[in-house]
Order: sequence, then C-alpha cells, then structure tokens
Amino acid sequence: MKKQTTIKSLLQRISWLMLVLSIVPLIISVLIYTRYLFTYERSVGNISEANRIANDVEEKIIEEAWSLTYGQLTPEEFTKSNNVHRIKKEIRQIKKNTQSTQERATLNIVTRSLDNVNNYLEKIVANIEANEPFQENQELMVHVESATNLVHDILQDFVNVEIKLAANQSQQVRQSIIVLSVIEAFIIAAIIFFTRSTNTRLMKQIQQPMEEMIHMADALSDGKLNYRINTLPGNELQKLSNSMNEMADNLVVLLEENALKQYNLAQSEVRVLQAQITPHFIYNSLDAILVLEEMGESEKVKEMTYALSDFFRISLSQGQDWIPVEKEIKHIHDYLIILQIRYGDALTYSIEIEEKIKDYSILKMILQPLIENAVYHGTKLVRRTGKIIVQAFLGEQDELHFYIIDNGKGIPEQKLKEINQELADGLDTDFTEGYGLFNVNKRLLLYYGKEAKITITSIVDKGTTVHVTVPTMQKGATKHVQSFYR
Repeated sequence: MKKQTTIKSLLQRISWLMLVLSIVPLIISVLIYTRYLFTYERSVGNISEANRIANDVEEKIIEEAWSLTYGQLTPEEFTKSNNVHRIKKEIRQIKKNTQSTQERATLNIVTRSLDNVNNYLEKIVANIEANEPFQENQELMVHVESATNLVHDILQDFVNVEIKLAANQSQQVRQSIIVLSVIEAFIIAAIIFFTRSTNTRLMKQIQQPMEEMIHMADALSDGKLNYRINTLPGNELQKLSNSMNEMADNLVVLLEENALKQYNLAQSEVRVLQAQITPHFIYNSLDAILVLEEMGESEKVKEMTYALSDFFRISLSQGQDWIPVEKEIKHIHDYLIILQIRYGDALTYSIEIEEKIKDYSILKMILQPLIENAVYHGTKLVRRTGKIIVQAFLGEQDELHFYIIDNGKGIPEQKLKEINQELADGLDTDFTEGYGLFNVNKRLLLYYGKEAKITITSIVDKGTTVHVTVPTMQKGATKHVQSFYR
C-alpha cells in the first residue's frame, strides 16, 4: 500500500528545499562581504593613520628639532616630549593591522628611518649639553630634515600600497559578485522549475480540497444541511472532510430531534449576543476592508490596511511607553485615515504640526482617545460634515501644546464645568464619565506630574476644543511614573 503524503511532510519538503537553495549563496555572500569589509576597514584605518603620522613627521618633529636647536626647548624638555618615540609606537600599532609582507617591509623602512632621525636629534642634544658651536647643530638639522622627508615619502608609499591592496580586494569582490549572480540565476531557474512542477500537486492536495470545505462551511452556514464533500486526496484533509460530513450528519439528526428547543435557544442566544455586542474599532475596520475589497477599491483597501497595521504597530511600540512626537502624530493620522475611509464624506480632518517638535519624546497614545471622543461624542452626533483639526506646537516656556478641535455637538455649560473640575482634581476624582479622557488625564499626571494638564472649551452645537499641555522631553528620553497624589 502506497504511503499517504501528508500536507505537513509536503510543506516540510518544500521548505527544506527552498532553505537549501537560498542559504548556500547567502552564507557565501556573507563570508565574502564580511572578509572584504574587514579588509577595507583595515586599509582605510591604516591609510588614515599613515597620513596623520606623515603630517606629524613633517610638522611636529621638524618644529621640535628647530626649537631644540634655537634653545626654545631645553634638552630635558625635548627628551620628555620627543615625538619620535611616540610615532615609532604608532607605527608598531599600524604594523599589527597589516597582512602582507610588502606592508610590513615598508613600515620596517619607516622605523629604521625614524631611528636615524632620533640619532641625529640625540647628537644635537649632546652638542647643546657640551656647548658645541651652533653651526654643528645647523648641519645636523639638514640631516634631520632630509631624514624626516624620507620618512614622509615612505609613509606615502605605504599609503599607495594600502590603496592597491584595497583595489585588488575590490576586484575580487566584483568577480565574486559575478559568480554569485550566476549561481543565483541557476537557483532561481531551479525554484521556478520546482514551483511549476509542484503547483499542480499543491492545487490537487491542498487548494481544491480547502475550497471544497470552505464551500461546505458556507453552505452549512446558509442552512443547506444536506451538502456533503466528495472524496478528497488521502491526507489530513480527507480526515477533516470526513469529520465535517459526519458533523453535518449529526447536526441534521440533532436538529430533527430538537428542532423547536434548538430554535428557541438559538433565538435567545441571538438576542443576548445582540444586547452584549457593541461596535469595536478593529472589527468595524476589518469589515470596512472586506467591503472595500468587494467593491474593487483596492487602493483604499491597501491604504486602510497599511494605516491599521501602522496604528497597532505604534500602539505596541515594542512595549515602550515613550515615542517621538512624530510617531504619535503618525498614530492619530493612521486612525483618522481609517475613520475617514469608513465614514467617507461625513468626516474630514487636518493635522498641523510644527516641524521642530517632531523629535521630542512624548507619552504614547494620549491623543488617539481624545480624537475618538471627538468623533463618537461630537461629530458623529451632528448632521453636518464632521471636521477634526489637530494642532501641535512648542510653547514659549518650552512646553508642548496639542489641540484637538471638532465641530460636533458640543458640551452643555454645566456639564463642561463638571468635566473640567474633575480634570483639575486629577487622581482624586472618580471620573464617572468619559473613560478615555480619564485614562489620558490619569496617565499624564502619573508620568509627567502636575506639569501636564488637559483643559476643555466647548460651545453647544458648535464644537469642542481639547487642549493638552505637557513638558518637553528630548528624543530617546524616558520618565518613570510619578509617585505623588494631590
């Protein structure tokens, strides 16, 4: 009996093949490019150091030698500040970073030349201590200058050697790229061939059975309880299809035996669910995406999907409480995009933000709940086109100001006084209404302290303005929860 091929084993074989076909050139590429990168960085470092040392040889050693000769430096001071010893130490350090014999040979010549320079300088010191004629030191300085010029020229030769080595390495990389390109071309051809050869098998063993089961699920959900799945290929889907057929058979039996009871129970459950379920942002957004897809609005589907993805990505922010102002604005922008696509012409918005505040840090998700309130308790309750305006700028005292303005229903004067009083009471209030507003106010007070505040102004049937003020924090800064109570 032929062993049945399971979906898991089939997908595993495909995965392993794809992995093998892709990982080999990847490993080779990483090794080649890593080696080239290290060699390049080493060459650049050596070139930079060699140029710097060459300048020191030309300037500092000559200047120091003439200062010694003319008596501006005493022999003791010169001995302490002798740059030749320092430069020799730096040459030895460069030598540790070399790999070729040509590099090391060039640096050995530099070291010997520096020894000659040092010998001349020691003779000058000895002449000064012995009060020898000034002319002898002048003659020695001619040798010093000649030797330092030689050191400078040899260091430039070393730089040229490093440049040639880097050029050779670059040529090797180009050749490696060509070889890898050919290998990858063969791999792509193999993948295309394998994909075409397995496509029919996958269609037969996975896609077609899945479509059949989806069709059965749709039929059962539509009340077509007599629908059954035909025999499927011998894998896990066959067991699943048999189970679905058995489930449908059992369902028919149960419905026939308990028709009235199940009907009444189903009706009761529907009423309970209808009473309990309230519209939720994510469900409505996903429903809107499905509707747009069915209408063929692919661009809007893409825009809304990206906005929803960014919205939740920023909401999570890898568990961070503090994000840049730019991300917080992007967060509400995504939220408003989703709402505008859902509500169409019934909602418009604008965001005005000063460029210079984008890099400040801010406590995340303090604006979105306020905008949600502005829409659901403001613009949504009026017949005119709703408009949300968001403004953000830096104040005179280096504080951040955020305004959320809507043209919605507004808040009655007495109710507005109560809300502002509860906002002013801060952590001491129970805040019986407006959970989103309370949550934002509480978080602001806990994280920023009394420097943060929310104030609201409103005119009935005209609209509401929510003003949030928080102190500035530099990008990347964090602040722990404030340990205080009013």
